[in-house]
Amino acid sequence: MPDARPRRSAQGRRLAVALTTAGLALVALAAAIVLARWWRGTEAGEAFLAAFPGTVPPPPGTPEGFPAWLNWTHALNTFFLLFIVSSALHLRAKARPPALVTRRATRLWPVNPARPPKRLGLHTWWHLVVVTLWVATGLVYVVLLLVSGQWARLLPTEWETLPNAVSAGIQYLSLDWPAHDSWITYNALQEVVYSVTVFIAAPLALATGLRLSPVWPDRWMREHGPLSDAWARRTHALVLWYYLAFTAVHVGLVLLTGARKNLNAMYTGVDDAESWVGAIVFAGSVVVMAVAWVLLRPPAQTAIAERVADVRRMPAPPR
Repeated sequence: MPDARPRRSAQGRRLAVALTTAGLALVALAAAIVLARWWRGTEAGEAFLAAFPGTVPPPPGTPEGFPAWLNWTHALNTFFLLFIVSSALHLRAKARPPALVTRRATRLWPVNPARPPKRLGLHTWWHLVVVTLWVATGLVYVVLLLVSGQWARLLPTEWETLPNAVSAGIQYLSLDWPAHDSWITYNALQEVVYSVTVFIAAPLALATGLRLSPVWPDRWMREHGPLSDAWARRTHALVLWYYLAFTAVHVGLVLLTGARKNLNAMYTGVDDAESWVGAIVFAGSVVVMAVAWVLLRPPAQTAIAERVADVRRMPAPPR
């Protein structure tokens, strides 16, 4: 019987590192809050915030509100990201897959005898499935964003956005939220962060994921530089942690800066600070994700894979 002590020791070290990192992050956050609150009270701080209040007026003709397609793509994006992150963490931990999946030949995608399909671990296969759905949702979102004119609410169009983003960040850190109305326009920090998330982080995640996937051509691989395996893995992992941090901060601020108004806008497309409908829909979406999390475990993933691919179930690891 294999000795479980080395595994437990490694898990203990990882837990200690995680707890230490979390503690240091909380100390750094507390120090940043104290510093921001102090700086706001100085003459330089007051003058900076007066010159740059944190919001830049949108271009003339920019649409207001949150259309239904934006609500739906936002909800689907959240749903797929849940399983992208969970499967990515399985892969990062190098967890033993409970099954191996091989693509089955179809009329639309026949098998080339010279290059037979690669056998994938279940976690890798599931990761590729949910990423494909996430990318499809993202493409619909970007196309509608450009066609509808909603891009002007998201992309910075003035250089003044940068100092105003710094101002909004200081106001958030000081726990005195910047005044803005997301129904009309995002504040400058939201514009910058949302633009980075949609147009930099997402394509970077896709590009590095493709580099690490079995569909990447061998002739395009390199030992060093952006096309190397090591570079792609590091960058992909950084994007993963970026999305985790973004999600935590985003959800926290949505709930702290006028939860009912924000949830009504994001989930029902209504500008209302009193109704509880958005909160109810949000709670329902959380329940759906929790149920999906329970139901779509590896046994269910294996059953889904067996419908579309050749699956070899692996024996349970020895205890």
